[in-house]
Amino acid sequence: MEVNLTLGKVLEIVDGVCSSVDSDFIIKSIKSLETAESQDLAVILERGDASVFDSVSLDKIKNSKAGLILSSNADVPEKNYIIVKDAVGAFQKLVNYLNQQPVGSVGKNIDATAVVDPSAVVCDGAKIGAGSRIGALSFVGRNCVIGGCVTLHPGVKILDRCIIGDGTEIHSGAVIGSDGFGYKVTTQGMQKIPHIGIVRVGRMVEIGANTAIDRSSFGETVIGDGVKIDNLVHIAHNVKVGASTAILAHTSIGGSTQIGVGCQISGHVVIKNDVKIGNGVKIVSKSAVMNNLADGEVVCGVPAISFSKWKRISVLQLRLPEFAKFVAEIQRFIKDNNQSWFKRMVFKFFKKG
Repeated sequence: MEVNLTLGKVLEIVDGVCSSVDSDFIIKSIKSLETAESQDLAVILERGDASVFDSVSLDKIKNSKAGLILSSNADVPEKNYIIVKDAVGAFQKLVNYLNQQPVGSVGKNIDATAVVDPSAVVCDGAKIGAGSRIGALSFVGRNCVIGGCVTLHPGVKILDRCIIGDGTEIHSGAVIGSDGFGYKVTTQGMQKIPHIGIVRVGRMVEIGANTAIDRSSFGETVIGDGVKIDNLVHIAHNVKVGASTAILAHTSIGGSTQIGVGCQISGHVVIKNDVKIGNGVKIVSKSAVMNNLADGEVVCGVPAISFSKWKRISVLQLRLPEFAKFVAEIQRFIKDNNQSWFKRMVFKFFKKG
C-alpha cells in the first residue's frame, strides 16, 4: 500500500516515536517484513495476552530490509523502529488516513471497445481493457486493473487495487478483494487487523456466483491462469492457487494455503490454513485437509487420508456391527472359559476377513 508521507507525518498519525531516523524521511509504502525495502514501512502485529496469533520470529525481523518497523517493542535493537503503544491500533489509524486521501485527477481509463452497463460503478484510477463488459450493478474499485475481454456479470464487486487478467469471467454476486478475516484478541475484545494487500486473478479464469476471495494482509492473494472456481467458494487471505486448478462449490480454503498446478478440489472440502498442497492433487468431496499433501496425492475423509486407505477403512466400518457381536462373544467366552468355542469363533471371523 502506497504511503508517500514523511516520517514526521506518520508519527503524528500513529502517535508514535522514532529517534533513529530524520523526520523528513519519506516512507514510500507499507509492506511485509519479507518484501519491504529501504524506504518502506513494515508492521509487526505482536501477540497479545489472549491472542491466537503467533509472534513474528526474530530471524524474520533481522533479515528484513525495511527502512522502518512499526512495533510496540524494539525486538532487534539495530533496526529502526516506530514505537507505539498498540501496533494494531496504530496500523489501523494509518490505513484509515490513507484510505481517506483522494486518488487525484487520474480519471478512468476505459477502452473504447469496453462496455459498462447502466448502474455499474467504475471508480477513479480504474483501467478496463478492450472488449470487456461490466454488468449492471457491478462495482470496480479505485485503481483496479481489468484486462481485455473480461466479463463481469451483473452484481460483481471488484474492490480497490485488485487485478483481473485477460479473458476472465466472473459470475453474479462474486466479491474479489473482500477484507481478510484477521483479529488480535485483547482484554477489551477482538481488534481488527487491517488487510492492505490485493487479489491478483490470472488469465482465462472463471469464478462462480457468490464466491468470495479475500485480499492479502500485505502482498497478493493469487489465482493462477486457467483456474476454474464454482459457486459459493471462499478463498481466504494470502492464498496462492496454481494454474489450471478446479475448485468445486461450497469449498473453504484457509489463509496462506498454497495449492499447486492442476489440482482437483471437490465440493464441500475444507482446507486448513497454512497448508501446502502439491501439483496434481485430488481431494474427494466432504474432506478436511489438515496437513501438507505431496504431488499427485488422492485423499479423502476427515481428516483427509490416502483415498485407497480410506476405502479399506470404509469397508471395515461396514463390518462394525459384526465385530461388536464378535467382541461380545469373546467376553462371554472369557466368562465361560470355553476354549473350543473360542477357537471356532476366531476361525469363523478371520475366514470372512
